[in-house]
Amino acid sequence: MIETAGLRPAREDKMSKILIVEDDPDSREILGERLRAYGFDVEEAVNGWEAVEKLKKYKADLIIMDIMMPKLDGYTACKIIRDDSKTAKVPIIFLTAKELIGEIEKAFVCGADDYVIKPVTWERLLPKIKKFLP
Repeated sequence: MIETAGLRPAREDKMSKILIVEDDPDSREILGERLRAYGFDVEEAVNGWEAVEKLKKYKADLIIMDIMMPKLDGYTACKIIRDDSKTAKVPIIFLTAKELIGEIEKAFVCGADDYVIKPVTWERLLPKIKKFLP
């Protein structure tokens, strides 16, 4: 879940494109609404397979992805994204409840650029997003 209280929306620069990959509908909706309010162009996927398919048409500047998802988990989706020359350089932030050191290490081995443990506040997530976007 994302806590969003007290933050200002509306960026004035160009809209960066973010793909949210999250199987929990409430978490996906809250994050999507917050990112749109801040001025990002947002596309959503409910699992890793859907994300891989959407990336064939949606030119994401950043991917925010859960790890534990049905059909295709975040680790495997990350590897597939990294193996495709068209998406290999798109930054990936894992946003997940998995907080064990081994899980975090596995995420980076798979190709993640950053890792955020849920629950997360907007104040913690936004700087990580901005780190990867123009």
